[in-house]
Amino acid sequence: MRFAAPALAVLILISGCSSGSPEANPTNASPGITNTSVPSQPTGGPTPSSPSAAPAPALSGDRYADLANALHKRGVAIWWETDLVARWLEGPAAFDAAIARLGELAKEPGVVGFKVSDEIGYKDGLQSMAEAAEFLKAAKTRLAQVAPGKQLLVDAIVPELGCLPWRGSNQQGCAQRVRLKYPAATAAALESYLRAKLIDRLDLSTGLLEDATYAKWGLTKREAQTDAWNRVKAQGWPQLTILQARKALAEPDGYQGDAGQASDDAATYVDVPVAAGARAVDIWTWRQQYQGNIVSLLGPGLSPNPLWSELVRRRGEGRQLATHMTPSQMPTDRVAFAHECDLAAAAFSAVFVAAGTG
Repeated sequence: MRFAAPALAVLILISGCSSGSPEANPTNASPGITNTSVPSQPTGGPTPSSPSAAPAPALSGDRYADLANALHKRGVAIWWETDLVARWLEGPAAFDAAIARLGELAKEPGVVGFKVSDEIGYKDGLQSMAEAAEFLKAAKTRLAQVAPGKQLLVDAIVPELGCLPWRGSNQQGCAQRVRLKYPAATAAALESYLRAKLIDRLDLSTGLLEDATYAKWGLTKREAQTDAWNRVKAQGWPQLTILQARKALAEPDGYQGDAGQASDDAATYVDVPVAAGARAVDIWTWRQQYQGNIVSLLGPGLSPNPLWSELVRRRGEGRQLATHMTPSQMPTDRVAFAHECDLAAAAFSAVFVAAGTG
C-alpha cells in the first residue's frame, strides 16, 4: 500500500485517546476540570468497593501502567486504546513503534486486548474495503507476535443500518448514499472483515438518524434501534465475533438529560442491543478533552446524574458495561486517583485505557 506520510523514526507518545469523533457529539462549552483535589462521592450511588478502604498506593510515575493496574485491582478488565490506523497510514516506522509500545503494555496484569480503530472506514483515512482489510491483517498479525493471546477490538459505525433500508425505497436511498460515501464501513464490508476472522470483538454503532426522520417514517428512535439490531442478529453477526454496542453519552459538565431522558437512553443504547445479542455496551467516555471541551459522564466534582444511576443499576443487574479513561485526565493526588477508580469500577466491568500511542 502507499503510506500517507513519510515514516517516523520515533513515535512520540501522547496522552489522549484515539481522535475519531464519537457517534453522538457532545455539545455546549464547559470549563476544564481540576484534577488535583479530592472529588466528592456521588450520592445515591453504590458504596465504593473494598479496595478504597485500604491506603491509596503511591503512583509509580508511569500514568498508563498506574491507571491500568489500579483498575485491574478493582476487578476491571483492561483494553489498551490506540489509533493504530493513523500509525499504519504514517508508515512502517510509526506502525512498528506503536506495535512495540503495545507489546510492552500487554504485559500489565488484566489486559484483554487492544482497541485498534475508531469507527473503521468512517472518516479515518481508509478509503476502501480492501485497504481496511489490509490494515486489519497487518494489525492482527503484528499484535499476535508481540502480545500472543490478546484480542483485537474494532469500533465501527455502519451508517446504512440507521437508514433501515429493508423498510422501503426512501430508506434504500438513504442507505445507498452512505454506502457510496463510506465504502469501507458498509454492512457488507464489516461482514467481510468478520468472516475473514480479522476482528475478535466488534463495538458496533447502528448510526441512528435524528428523531424527526424516524417520526416521518412512523417510528421512534428506540423502535429504529430495535429494528437495526434485530437485523444485525438475523445476519448472524453475534456468531461471527464477540459483539458489543457503543454509544457516546458524555457531555460538557457531565450528562445533561433528566431522569426520563436517561431512562430512554439506557433502554435504547443498552437494553435493546443486549436483547439482540450484544455481550457488552461501551459508553463513551469517563472524562476526555474533545473539540475544545472537557466532556464526561459524571458532573463537576464527580457529581451523579440520572444516567449514572441507570448505568449503576444495570451493572448491578449483570450488564457488562465499558467506558474510556485517559491517564492525563486523572487526578495527580493519589487519594483522589484511587477514589475515581473506585467509582469507575462501580459501573464498568471493562475500561479502554489510552495507550499513549495516538
